[in-house]
Amino acid sequence: MEGPPASACLIFAALALGLIVTTGAVQGGVFKELTTPLGHQIMRLAKSAEMRSFIDASVDPCDDFYGYACGNYVSINAATPDKDTNIGQVMFASYLRRARQILNQPRMSSDRPMETRVKYFYESCLDTSSLRTNQRSQLLNVLREFGGMPAVEGSSWDEFQFDPIETMAQLLRRYGKLTLLGVYVAPDFTNSQINRLYLGQRDDLAVRDEATSLAKKVELKMRLQDQLGLSEQLARKTAIEIIDLEAELSRSVLDRGMDRDPRLRSRLTMLSNMTEAYGSALNLTRFVKSWLGHDYILPVYENVPGYLFQLKKTLLTTSNRVLANYMLSSLLRDFEIQADERKQEEICAERITMLFPDVIDHLVYYSLEQQSPHLPTDLKLLWIDLKAAFEEMLSSAELEWLDEKTRGDVVEKLRGMSFEVAGEKPVNFEEQYGRMVVSSADYYGNVRRLLAVQASNLRTDLMRDTRSENYYDGVIESPFYLTESNLVVLPASYMQHRYFWDDVYPVALKYGTLGFILSHEMAHGFDDLSRLFDSKGNLNDTWSNQAKVGFNLIKECLVEQFSELRYSNLRLPKLEAQGENIADNVGVRISQAAYRKWLEEAKTLDSETLPHMSQTPEQLFYLGVAQSMCSGILIDRRPAFLRNSVHPPNESRVFAMMSNSRSFAEAFQCGNQTKMNPPHRCLMY
Repeated sequence: MEGPPASACLIFAALALGLIVTTGAVQGGVFKELTTPLGHQIMRLAKSAEMRSFIDASVDPCDDFYGYACGNYVSINAATPDKDTNIGQVMFASYLRRARQILNQPRMSSDRPMETRVKYFYESCLDTSSLRTNQRSQLLNVLREFGGMPAVEGSSWDEFQFDPIETMAQLLRRYGKLTLLGVYVAPDFTNSQINRLYLGQRDDLAVRDEATSLAKKVELKMRLQDQLGLSEQLARKTAIEIIDLEAELSRSVLDRGMDRDPRLRSRLTMLSNMTEAYGSALNLTRFVKSWLGHDYILPVYENVPGYLFQLKKTLLTTSNRVLANYMLSSLLRDFEIQADERKQEEICAERITMLFPDVIDHLVYYSLEQQSPHLPTDLKLLWIDLKAAFEEMLSSAELEWLDEKTRGDVVEKLRGMSFEVAGEKPVNFEEQYGRMVVSSADYYGNVRRLLAVQASNLRTDLMRDTRSENYYDGVIESPFYLTESNLVVLPASYMQHRYFWDDVYPVALKYGTLGFILSHEMAHGFDDLSRLFDSKGNLNDTWSNQAKVGFNLIKECLVEQFSELRYSNLRLPKLEAQGENIADNVGVRISQAAYRKWLEEAKTLDSETLPHMSQTPEQLFYLGVAQSMCSGILIDRRPAFLRNSVHPPNESRVFAMMSNSRSFAEAFQCGNQTKMNPPHRCLMY
């Protein structure tokens, strides 16, 4: 009996390995096969299989569209105690695999100096024997530059020689470590062309629940035992003191749900005024002079005064021993690296990516561009389509609250908005890293030298006459809108386009996934914070009173709508800040309008469906939007998510977007009594 034909075998394999095919993880001969007509058929079948695998057909899309589109996602991609699951994580894991491939390539004479540096750094990380042998001694040497860590030094540590202000300043000067005080160099929000020094609240602090605090204490206890050799009892005591101190500071952090107008959290003043206000316990004039190595006489931003008063209180009421342990613990994570021969390449590729996010983005972008040279142009054309669709929305006569003068300002800002992929632009890395010496046999020394270079760059940025164009503040895993540049940035990992769309997929998926993501960020330029800024990124609220009243009425509609939603039987918090909800509300309508325009102009719609799927093109668009947001979060982590995430849960986001869209109800023919077709809608712009 003959077996199935080869084409059937290929299709079966594609269905079985649908995710691999659709994500473009195939290479070499297999990739070439997929460029043939049969290959196109395989990819469409595989994409269909993937999308159908997430759908729960028992759920009515007009009752719960997220439950319909993503109902089976968690059974395939279950969250674990270590992490939640979503498409962004899958894409970033693939990005890290590509970074590992690049770092494993032999050094070539044609490599640029920075490429050679990161490869040397990577090689030093692969030396597991050296990592195990030298970790503790190297870390202790660094800690002893600052008098040593009391938990390690014991009775020999001199409490009376410890100066909290000086130690904070020197940790920042030598290794760029933020401890008790937030120190940032960023554009002046009233004049984005110049940099200012911001002193005050640490941006990474957040109020934690008891379970999260306990987990942090356990994690730090293990780190103190493993890296410094502390006894279990001493490590537990030290970890509790450190995390409790951080919790005390966190209580004064501004609520993320409050109005985000920077004028309400920061004010321009002189260092001498701040020193007078907070006294000798928090002498910020002395701190800045010690950090910079000279006096600083320009105005600075006092960032969240309530936090600074709490910090002053903490300095006055906390023992020097606890303060020193807290400050020096900021160095532990930098010197923490796992040594495991079985997966060392994976460990080191991720570490190098964290240490050099801008360099790795550049290398990965170039690699992806070489593989798919048409992608940058495709993305730019999509961006142009989306901008045109939004401008047409803004010209609608239905926007009665948007007077002509304000409308003109909004359109001017939209026209001036730009877009780029992280890693796309040529960068002079020698300006940032040219002083750095890297050895292939000295991982911990490389870490110290990199921290020193980053610390020096922070001081250099403050002394620049104009602001830096470098927007990196760590790894870029999610798209974002940069207010001061009126710029949308897409992560380099999103260049792995088959996670979302391909030329052989229905165009509906391009607009429903990447189109929606770009539109969401575009809409951020006109949310409740960024609308205050003009096309140059300066705080310049030119809106009329009529426009402000109309905007705030619709914003209040969103506030009330989201405060009525529940997530695992928890009511969503009622937040004044509605930036993410506005971006969703506007973004999905921009991308839908752009896709509808494409449908009107398309010569044929033969490819606008997928095999074994009955969805219309419009339905596929909305399904693409929802499935790009499928995620899994363990139930016990959901309360913390509601408190700390800037986004509502994806279930709530999908519900609000679709129920506010009349086009969605029409596409799925939802009756007037269904949840997804309510009698009243919130529509911004």
